[in-house]
Amino acid sequence: MSRHGDRLSVMLFSLAAFLSVLALLAWQLGQGARSAPARPVVLVRKVYETTVVEQVKGARPGPSGTSVSQTVAGTAAYTPSPVATKTS
Repeated sequence: MSRHGDRLSVMLFSLAAFLSVLALLAWQLGQGARSAPARPVVLVRKVYETTVVEQVKGARPGPSGTSVSQTVAGTAAYTPSPVATKTS
C-alpha cells in the first residue's frame, strides 16, 4: 500500500512543480511587457533605380544602335496585403 501512496505523491509533486514553473514564467512575461516603453514603429522603404544607356560604336545612328536596360530594385520592411471583403 505504501508504493501506491509514493506514486501518488510523486505525481502530485511533479504537477505542483510544473504549475509553479508555468506560473513563474507567466509572471516574468507579464513583467517584461509592462516595463518596456512602447516605441513607435518606423517603416523604411528604399527603391533603387538604375538606367544604363549603351551606344554601340560602328553602328548606324538611330534607335537600332542604342541599347537601354533598366533595373529597379526595392526593399521594404513591410508589404501590406490586399484588403479582402466578403459579401454575403
